[in-house]
Amino acid sequence: MQIIFSNVYLKDKNKLITKNHLLESSINQTEELFKIEPTNPRLRLHKITCKKDKNRYSITIINTQYRILATICDNVATFYRLLDHKKYDRYNKNC
Repeated sequence: MQIIFSNVYLKDKNKLITKNHLLESSINQTEELFKIEPTNPRLRLHKITCKKDKNRYSITIINTQYRILATICDNVATFYRLLDHKKYDRYNKNC
């Protein structure tokens, strides 16, 4: 599967790595696993019911509380946010 990284996602990623909240290796491992096998149970991929984005999905960073919000269409995934679970819940609340 092809992955497109939004600028906001890359900013979130760099911020979490810089503040030592998340290891870069964990993020990279998750991204690589998603490219190879998107349905791997370790990613806990699930669809989010959202009126604004019918193709919104959540991907768990392996062994962490962090989530990637993505839009998946036609074998292309756009990663647009990387959030901890609290921010993730708030972000999807009024979806």
